[in-house]
Amino acid sequence: MALQIISTGDGMMAIGSDAATGERGILMKMQNATGGASVKGTVVHIADEESGYDNDSVEAQTSGYDPIGVIQEAGVADGDHMWIWLNGSIAEVLWKDATSSTKGYVALADDVDGRASDIAVPSANPVQAEHFREIGHTMSSQDDAQIDSLVLVHLHFN
Repeated sequence: MALQIISTGDGMMAIGSDAATGERGILMKMQNATGGASVKGTVVHIADEESGYDNDSVEAQTSGYDPIGVIQEAGVADGDHMWIWLNGSIAEVLWKDATSSTKGYVALADDVDGRASDIAVPSANPVQAEHFREIGHTMSSQDDAQIDSLVLVHLHFN
């Protein structure tokens, strides 16, 4: 089954779900400023002023500290609008290659642009850098032999 959406009148916001992937939540259309076709699960941030794209544009997160969403659909041309999952959604997130995920761990924007990884839930206040990298909590586990894998994450951005 493919993504099912209920869209707003202008087609820029939606509520969606996909029974096949377990994804569900709030979607927003934003301009693809990644420099190429969109890749499902990429963690994104607002494109900077110098990018030359519209104000509603996003690119693969590069610093790890300012993610705002996750690309929902693959293959959208650079400059076109694409769906991204927002805060509170459950989405498949592109994981750092050869890195395991553990259900219930804290998902972080990784040093690898547009990717995520996870750490055990801290037992005390987290290091400030980790707090601002947090994108949610992992909902599925995988071993570390995976390449270009998608991990289900309950999203919330700090």
